Amino acid sequence: MGNLTFDRRKYPRVRTEALVSIARVDTRESLAHALDVSIGGIRFQCVGLEVDLGETLRVQLTIGSRTVLVVGQLVRVTDLDGFTQEVALSFTEIDSETARFLSQNLPEGYELEPNEK
Repeated sequence: MGNLTFDRRKYPRVRTEALVSIARVDTRESLAHALDVSIGGIRFQCVGLEVDLGETLRVQLTIGSRTVLVVGQLVRVTDLDGFTQEVALSFTEIDSETARFLSQNLPEGYELEPNEK
């Protein structure tokens, strides 16, 4: 049969410690802690945000000195405890300038190991 292991990710991810602002498209935002980001999506932890798979969220993310706004669909929601969720978002709306910015700025972190706490 052969070796069937493969990487399902379409884009490489870069670990980040960024604080991001997230919101349903029609509501005020909450703060979340980004875990990693790629040109195709972002994974973050949030507290007390009631969200369901398939929902669309707006994410404001600061990378370096620039803040970008993207919209994505929830593709995974994992309850970590009674309050905290880990959420994976696949970008559905990202303008070409933002996509270009991410592709130019994310690779710098590929060699970096996350800081051990």
